[in-house]
Amino acid sequence: MATKDIAGLLPRAYQTEILARAINGNVVAALATGSGKTLIAALLLRWVASHPDQAGKKIFFLVPKVPLVEQQKSFIASQTDGLRIGGYIGAMGVDLWDRPKWLKELQAHDVFVMTPAILLRLLTHAYISMDQIALLVVDEAHHVRGNSPEAQIFHHHYHHTDKLKRPKIFGMTASPVWSPKDPHKHIADLERLMDATIISVQENVAELHRYSPLAVVSIIKFVGTWQDAPLDSLWSDLNNYDILKEFIEIEETYINLHSRYQHALDHLGVLAADRYLYTYLESRISAIGLSGQSQAVLGDISKFRTQIQLVRSFLEKHKPRFDIQVAKYDTIVAPKVWELAHLLDKYKAENLQGIVFVERRDEVKVLAWLLPRLRGSEWITCSSIVGHGGGSDDASIGMTFKAQEAAVREFREGKFKILFASSVAEEGLDFQYLSLVVMFDVVKNVVSFAQSRGRARKAGSAYFVMLPNNDPSTEAKFREIVKAELSNTDLLARKTSVRMEIDDDADDDELSDKEKRTRYVTPNGAILTYSTAVVLLAELCALLPTDEYTDSLQPKYSGGFQSMVSLPPALPIPRDALEYIGPLCKKKAEAKRAVAFQAVIALHRLHCFDDYLHPVREPPVGIGEDADGRRVPDAVAEKIMQVRSLTAYDNPWREGAQLWVHPIEIQGRKAGGLLTASQIFVDAPLDGRTLGPVYLQHGVRVHCESEDARMELLNLVAQFNGKAIDLSITSRNLDIMNRSVYIVPLDTTDPSMIDRTAMTRLVDPSTPIRWSPQLHLEIEGPILARHRRRHRAMLFKQVRTDLTCLSPPEPIEGHWPEKGYKSYFHFYEEFYPIDKRGNSPLGVTVDDTMLEFIELPKARTVVQRAHVPIREVDRQHTVIAPHRAVILFPLSLYVYHAFNILPALVRHIMSYYRTQEAQKDLGLPPLNRPRFVEALTLPLVCAGYDYQRLETLGDSCLKLATTVHVFNRYPHKHEGQLSPMRRNSISNIYLRGRALQKNLYLFMSGERVLDGRLWTPPSAEVTYDPRGRPLTKQELPRKALQDCMEATLGVAWLTGGMELVLKVGTELNLCFGGTVPWPERYARQSREPPSEVPPALRSLMEKLDYQFNDLWLLTEALTHPSCPAKETPSYNRLEFYSEALVDLFVIKHLFPKFPNAPPGKLTWTRSAAVNNATLAAVAVKELSLDKYVLHGAPTLEQATSTARRELEAMSYADIVARYWSLQPPKVLGDLLESVMGAVFVDCGFRAEILWTVMERVLNPMIAELHPDLPLDPTSEMMQYLAKRGCTKVRFKKAELVDSDVREYVVRVLVHETELVAPVPGFTRPQAQAFTCDAIFKAFQSGHLDLKGICNCDEDRTNVAEEQQVRKLLGKADDDPEDIPTALERIAADSDDEAAVQSLLALGATDDISGAPTNEDEEEDSS
Repeated sequence: MATKDIAGLLPRAYQTEILARAINGNVVAALATGSGKTLIAALLLRWVASHPDQAGKKIFFLVPKVPLVEQQKSFIASQTDGLRIGGYIGAMGVDLWDRPKWLKELQAHDVFVMTPAILLRLLTHAYISMDQIALLVVDEAHHVRGNSPEAQIFHHHYHHTDKLKRPKIFGMTASPVWSPKDPHKHIADLERLMDATIISVQENVAELHRYSPLAVVSIIKFVGTWQDAPLDSLWSDLNNYDILKEFIEIEETYINLHSRYQHALDHLGVLAADRYLYTYLESRISAIGLSGQSQAVLGDISKFRTQIQLVRSFLEKHKPRFDIQVAKYDTIVAPKVWELAHLLDKYKAENLQGIVFVERRDEVKVLAWLLPRLRGSEWITCSSIVGHGGGSDDASIGMTFKAQEAAVREFREGKFKILFASSVAEEGLDFQYLSLVVMFDVVKNVVSFAQSRGRARKAGSAYFVMLPNNDPSTEAKFREIVKAELSNTDLLARKTSVRMEIDDDADDDELSDKEKRTRYVTPNGAILTYSTAVVLLAELCALLPTDEYTDSLQPKYSGGFQSMVSLPPALPIPRDALEYIGPLCKKKAEAKRAVAFQAVIALHRLHCFDDYLHPVREPPVGIGEDADGRRVPDAVAEKIMQVRSLTAYDNPWREGAQLWVHPIEIQGRKAGGLLTASQIFVDAPLDGRTLGPVYLQHGVRVHCESEDARMELLNLVAQFNGKAIDLSITSRNLDIMNRSVYIVPLDTTDPSMIDRTAMTRLVDPSTPIRWSPQLHLEIEGPILARHRRRHRAMLFKQVRTDLTCLSPPEPIEGHWPEKGYKSYFHFYEEFYPIDKRGNSPLGVTVDDTMLEFIELPKARTVVQRAHVPIREVDRQHTVIAPHRAVILFPLSLYVYHAFNILPALVRHIMSYYRTQEAQKDLGLPPLNRPRFVEALTLPLVCAGYDYQRLETLGDSCLKLATTVHVFNRYPHKHEGQLSPMRRNSISNIYLRGRALQKNLYLFMSGERVLDGRLWTPPSAEVTYDPRGRPLTKQELPRKALQDCMEATLGVAWLTGGMELVLKVGTELNLCFGGTVPWPERYARQSREPPSEVPPALRSLMEKLDYQFNDLWLLTEALTHPSCPAKETPSYNRLEFYSEALVDLFVIKHLFPKFPNAPPGKLTWTRSAAVNNATLAAVAVKELSLDKYVLHGAPTLEQATSTARRELEAMSYADIVARYWSLQPPKVLGDLLESVMGAVFVDCGFRAEILWTVMERVLNPMIAELHPDLPLDPTSEMMQYLAKRGCTKVRFKKAELVDSDVREYVVRVLVHETELVAPVPGFTRPQAQAFTCDAIFKAFQSGHLDLKGICNCDEDRTNVAEEQQVRKLLGKADDDPEDIPTALERIAADSDDEAAVQSLLALGATDDISGAPTNEDEEEDSS
């Protein structure tokens, strides 16, 4: 029923009768299907949600089948208002949701519609308790029996809750009685378990019958047939050649398939049976992949291909048989089917819509296919619906949830006349009024009869049951069921509101009294029962890592009434904890549950389960806990954060601010002073490049007689800085009056005093200063000047007495504007024409004296600019100009140098100040200060250094420190459990949360300065922190928070190794387990050594040049999960943390060896070493670990031998260059890592010993690493396209379904054009690499031309360029100044037009030192 039809439903009298009784107590409403029980539940739900006593409590609505969740959720939403309703099914991955995720869901919703198993899981893990539930609605309440999830909810949770705190119960059922035998007992048991009274309509029976009529029941007899498969059938054809059994492989699956085929043959006929077999084999072929034995070696794959090709040939042979129209009463169709067709034909003239219930889901689909192909039944349109089905090896294939929804929707819309359905359609699903229901197979119980009959709700509808004509016992059973249903209806109609009590000591269900009573409650309130123990034990073992050579590792149960469970030897628990023997029980099933219960309790005490009975701590779905169980602070932040960070510069313009002047020393001379409102101490000099080191001396207090005098001085200083900045840094209009940092000239006689005269001389000359022979400027050092038409400083060199204005222009290097002119005078006459009055704007005459200058370039970037030392003026650009075209500047060259380095000096001071404060605030031990500055400087600053290289190093330190702690803290957790715990303790979300907790943004430097011409002095608008320190506004990408955390760890490593990393990480609240060094923290294991060292181990230790103290550790490192021996667990735990060891070893080698390698290349070089293919090569070439591995998988030996031949034929240079194309078994790389891990544990976690061993083993491979290694094909192709401006690339993944074995292809689309045919691979990454490699080579060879495909340049025209330039200029989109004008103004300061173009490209160019990274890049998963 559509939502628009149900929104206005009004309750009828019989529904309000039931509602009134439900409000007054716990009830189970026994009403026929289609009588509106859900409306009663919605009305009761509305009442409970409005009751003041239930405020804050939740409502749970349980449905037995997945398709009902969305249906009931939508219905409740249509009948209520203001309630937040959530629907939950297993397909949403709810079994993997962690506690924070569920708590978030519980806070976000009021009503929860779900299957009972999900609520049972919530109660088991103490995510919610019964006293937090206001109303529990149980749809199809007859399922509350035995060991069902519904029954467990009541047995182990509801009845263990205080009676005053229990939720209200409302159950719904078409029939509470399953069997005709003893209905009173069935009713009494259900009432007792649900703590509710079963009721039916008593006062408004006539109305109920009027609106919910019962269909007439009829029996149809058919001739039963039992036959063998004909010789020409598909089954016989395949079995004649013994193909089918060999192809199926598993004996149980073959027997199951034969049983299903035979049943279809008997009930449907040979055509339908063969159609079922054909469909099953097609689906099985498409599902076969490179798994298990088929993936081991080439020989197995060839064998598999041969089998598939044989099966396909038979399928093709029989395929034409399925395209025929079946003649009436042809024997290839069973009489039972023809009888069904004959029945439906009677309804041809009517507007037929009905359901045919079929017991087996495979026959449901085949019947829906077969019926329209029968002669005379072509008019019948059919669809089908079945349940989800079993596993991949099940001979019956189910439907997905979406497919079920689609089938129900289309049937409701009338697209099909007949819906063939399994029992999934009996319960709950809401269909329109149907005129016909047919039970194609035997009705099994009273509930099934009541529910299926209730589907025929149309007045005058019919209900048919098909029975064999030669089976009177089956007919008698059915008639007994019908009679029992009538009797039950009468019983419930006469039943009072008093619950039935039955004095019967018989076992009322599958649970014994002991099972009902026995519970184990953890400190956090999680509840373990016999029934949940089996599931929890299976979940723990399912998390054990396996590979293609290992079957799924599960508990093995043996015994009868006393059961024993054996856990997989791969579990890293004490060897005496692998087996448990349970108590003696009355039932075998109870014995199994009892021993599982005992095992889970023991494993919980070993910390294999936490106190929520999770076999694994929550993965980082959101903000959770780290491996120590500590909550992570809220890490939610905008991608670009608006923050306030510490600044070294207070506001000098605020009233009463104290002024300080700090002399600046350049080349041993005082080059002016830095005026601030705070005293600054920076002991590290600034690298002034060609100027040499620049020192900032201690500040001297500036004394002013009054506030007015102080403000007068500040105004003079600001004007002086405006003039000087215009000459030395940028010609942009600046608000120079509202800044916090200024340069002032110092008195030559007293360097601690500000030279006010020099400032006045520059700020307010009475007339422009022109050159004359008698001119004398009272300034120290050479004379500065500027051309009257150019904002560029020039250094006076000499008078050119050899030239006049009429002389031909003298050639000069670089920019030569007078080139081609007859004389200097003619150049000025033409280039600067006279005005209307006949006057030259510059006043140049033929008699002007010619002067020679050295032009001083303005600041280019904050660090990398052309500083001009006095002794190197001859190397600079020469300018020759008439004296009237020049204005002399009364500014000392030394002060000019101070202005020239001002942007770099301001940033330098700010960075060092912030690191000083960070060291104190964060409580960090002493760190290398320049490196710490680097660690807190963002790439977008373009300082010539940033945190990126250190972040790469720190990432490896973080992983290792966390891994070692987790490994040792949880000695009995396996890799599948440890990995999520580590991931949650090193993820970007976690690091960002810790960074926010420590206020790391206070100390980070992200002031963006891409070019000196765009630089602005720090603003004087500051606020103050609680300690009175000034704060300034900053924009920081949130990604920088976690990167700076890792970079700080990198500094710690470079300063003091892993011991200092532990101290710094602990101060940053990271999950490192404390500051105690590992050798002191973790005691070396002591196990009794064997009397004699096995020769194999002795041989391996000689290759390692290391003698193990604990030989069992080395044995563990060599034990594959498939090994059946129980002496040691598998190598997975050792391999778990050894990847971090190898990672750090490689990066600690690369970092100092390639100090100038960009961080991207450093990361890529590391990835070429730390991958399975490269490590597998080392394992084979250096240690021959493939010959030492202990396993129980025959195909593993063949696979490693094949890999050995491939790897030995390649050099390390080839392997690290093309590792992406290699696919050796993962076990080889794992073995190398686990052996290295075993060494580390055995030597007591002494890194220096491990590094020595790793150098011997890994150095031949490490020697081939360098930053210029070729990229993988995907990166090569993407870089090739990006350099040519193309950005529209898309990857489309698919399986190669027509392959004999599962292969993958990745289609690469450039501008939605597939450039080359996809190249298949055994994995998706490999397939993508192969295809990208083909495209890249096609571009290089000229077979592909990007010009004919890409139009990105056209798409990026004016709008995109303007946005980029505005970003670089720091302008808002609504800034009134247009971009061309802004660029024109910048270009006025530059002789090189390419400089402006480089400004546009700066943000996207990789090879410019200090280019900013992509701020939008965000990786919140680990």
